[in-house]
Amino acid sequence: MTKNQRTILLAVLGVIAVLVIAVVAIGVWAATSLFDNQSMDESAAARTLDEVRSQFAGAQPVVDLRPDGAVLLRRPPETKPAPLKTLHVLRWNVQDEEMTRVDVPFSLLRMTDSPFEVSLEPDATGLRVSTSLHVDDIERYGPALLVDDRLPDGGRVLVWSD
Repeated sequence: MTKNQRTILLAVLGVIAVLVIAVVAIGVWAATSLFDNQSMDESAAARTLDEVRSQFAGAQPVVDLRPDGAVLLRRPPETKPAPLKTLHVLRWNVQDEEMTRVDVPFSLLRMTDSPFEVSLEPDATGLRVSTSLHVDDIERYGPALLVDDRLPDGGRVLVWSD
């Protein structure tokens, strides 16, 4: 191998190493920018959750979390709403007295077609059917309160889209 070839090889390896480091750094930054943790007491957490709930004027959540799995409480509207921008999650952790907020862009969610497993609320015959929701299905609800539930540990979780 000549000196020029060695120099070119080292330059190419250096550029690849810099690109790998940049991609990893951008990935870490993107992942950490989705999460926001704040320490707060229970009354502040309740106010924060109530503020979000008030945006939906008493509407029933789309999904109910139950011990035997998630249950779909209502069907999507027939009209197609405008595309959604963000999926928001608020989780109140009782033990740590910490509110975690996660804001995930729908453009990121659209990259995967992984389903969310849910059951349908029993109908008049008592039949309960298991199904899955995809990102497209969630988008059919438009801006909506998706989950408003109390967790087994006493915490709360709120999921909504806009």
